[in-house]
Amino acid sequence: MSFEIVTLSKQLIAGLTTVLPTPESFDDISAMSKVKSEYLKKYKQEASKLAKFAQDENVYGINFNDANQNYLVGVKVNDVPTGYASFSTPAGIFAKFTTKAADRNQIDQFIGAAYGELGQSDEYGIGGNYNLEVVNNFVNDADTFTLFLPAVKK
Repeated sequence: MSFEIVTLSKQLIAGLTTVLPTPESFDDISAMSKVKSEYLKKYKQEASKLAKFAQDENVYGINFNDANQNYLVGVKVNDVPTGYASFSTPAGIFAKFTTKAADRNQIDQFIGAAYGELGQSDEYGIGGNYNLEVVNNFVNDADTFTLFLPAVKK
């Protein structure tokens, strides 16, 4: 698995959010993947309402940790519409990974492997407690899943 380092500007994502179940182990992430899949379906029902606020054509997923492990599905916005949750990623460098996998469980295993790859890099390390996904493959029938992990130069 390889990645490229890219620079992203600050991103404000608004949409639907939920708390994820904590996996018992990396080998059994099916409960977490199931909840993410349910929220992607729920997002499709809200997509037309959020589309008018979107700054681009992508749909994003964000895994982030505060007191809980959370998942947000939404669009990039300038201002958060009333009634929606949001998450802001700072400008910085990110490790970009892509795959053609389409099954949510496979994608979540891919994310775990991407963290392992970045963590073992000689040049870069993991730079945050969140990741940014481009989930067009689940919502708009795109053929590629893209993952951005915040990175720091070692």
